[in-house]
Amino acid sequence: MKTLRLRPHAKINLGLRVLGKREDGYHELRTRFQSIDLTDELEIAPAERGLHLEVEGAELAADDSNLVLKAARLLGAGRPELPGARIRLKKNIPLAAGLGGGSSDAAVTLLGLNHFWGLRLPGTELQRMASSLGADIGFFLVGGAALGVGRGDEIVPLPDCAPFRIALLLPPFGSSTAEVYRQWDENFIGKGAEQGAWKQDADPQGEPSSLTIHNDLERLVVSRHTQLGLLKDILIQRGAVGVALSGSGPSLYGLFPFGENLLDLQNAHAWGGVRLLDCVPVGRRAYWERLGLPPI
Repeated sequence: MKTLRLRPHAKINLGLRVLGKREDGYHELRTRFQSIDLTDELEIAPAERGLHLEVEGAELAADDSNLVLKAARLLGAGRPELPGARIRLKKNIPLAAGLGGGSSDAAVTLLGLNHFWGLRLPGTELQRMASSLGADIGFFLVGGAALGVGRGDEIVPLPDCAPFRIALLLPPFGSSTAEVYRQWDENFIGKGAEQGAWKQDADPQGEPSSLTIHNDLERLVVSRHTQLGLLKDILIQRGAVGVALSGSGPSLYGLFPFGENLLDLQNAHAWGGVRLLDCVPVGRRAYWERLGLPPI
């Protein structure tokens, strides 16, 4: 077996609406996922027996609490004849940033080991496993642009969007998804459908704009981290056609015309410990080419 070298991609949410809490305890969502060209590195190599995980670039446990090992064990469950695998994960996507790094790593582990072990499981079976591991993991089995419905695990592929530049701001702190949704429950449930409605002007298939990328969770996260509001104002003042929080944050992004030179933006401000990355969206075909595997 040859060593696989794969690139799990980050995502941003080009619009996120919270429609309410479901009977299963999750939240009913409508969101538009978009792959971007910020990636981790995942290497799968032969091992004599068992599953082994090494993590570089982040303080992240390499034990059974890690989504990569959870995904690997789920895929290998009931298949004692499978050979061992050594997985090395190098983190570039920040943790707890609203960029889906852990979910992407888990999805690419499923894809990679399915190929590495020659299981040839269909996409529907991998999607089922992904959904059992986490709400947005299934998106990374599709890539490009996609609508997420239900709790975010029902994925509807969308056409690639027009090219644009993304000024991605990475604050030096994380954001707890569970805590943000707990606050949403306390503040907004039963206080008016407008707080979570999927408005007609937020067409999930239209081109991203200031109308379509509204994030229902943003107000809560900004209220806890007022620096984010100041950063958002800077992006708007510099000409971003849309600015929003990604997922439950704290990462912010600004959308700029594709020809924009974001180096000027980078040099225009003292960002105070905030990293600014110049990113672009990655379409579905390019996603699979960059990922390093054939599409499922």
